[in-house]
Amino acid sequence: MKHRPFVPLALAALLAAPLAAHADPLSVFQPAQVRAVSVSPADVRAIRSLPPLEAFGTVRGTRVPGVDEVTSASEAAQDAGYALRLPAAVPSALAKDVHYQVTQRARTSFTFSQAKAAAWARDHKVALHPLPGGLDGATYTATLRPIAVVTYGKLPHKRTRHAPPASSFLAVVQAPLPTITSSGAPLRALTDWFAAQPGISPRLVAQIKALGDPAQTLPIPVRFNEQTAAKISVDGVQGLAIGDETGIGTAIVWTKDGKLYAVAGTFPQSEVLALANDLK
Repeated sequence: MKHRPFVPLALAALLAAPLAAHADPLSVFQPAQVRAVSVSPADVRAIRSLPPLEAFGTVRGTRVPGVDEVTSASEAAQDAGYALRLPAAVPSALAKDVHYQVTQRARTSFTFSQAKAAAWARDHKVALHPLPGGLDGATYTATLRPIAVVTYGKLPHKRTRHAPPASSFLAVVQAPLPTITSSGAPLRALTDWFAAQPGISPRLVAQIKALGDPAQTLPIPVRFNEQTAAKISVDGVQGLAIGDETGIGTAIVWTKDGKLYAVAGTFPQSEVLALANDLK
């Protein structure tokens, strides 16, 4: 099987999953809804400036899953280990150029170390938030089953701020929700501690806390200065419609029956929603 660059949408859609994992030990992450979290440019810079996890403990396992390209939907389903749901009414011009990608199963664990965190803080002259009880030595393990990505058409590489892309593109992403377990302090203790560190805005922290039961809601980061987000009915459940300021690109994201789905394309929201509702 040959490899090709992985469509970023798949990882972006799952990026926030660890933040929403259930706090109980040996718990399974099964959110019933997705909600937008408004992220400012300053928030993005603050998150990117955070040190790697290795500065606070030990990471074992897969950091970035490998990706295989296969030749058909049936082969992708076989590699993924589950039946794929795809739209039946893809425009004929796009259906002529279709690619199937499947990530490899990944398992990653992180063990927090108070000594490592203290050493990093001393070296960088940073006053870290006080450590909650039980966090030192706690281990968190995430298991990510294969993500299937089916793309139609050419991914646009360049477009002006207010002009449509030169070509049409559609991506359908689906994956079982990840399983996240904890040994020691609950995962919420770890995420709350990271969120309390210098540079993370109180506004962003308040939004995460306002999501409610972390076992039931998956937060999706949305750049408020570039994108819009609204609740929408899709596939018989409540989902999220995300667009950019030009209105020429849309992503529909939702969870159903233990899976995360995302359909995105360089089309008006009504057309992308119709394709999302057309998954068979």
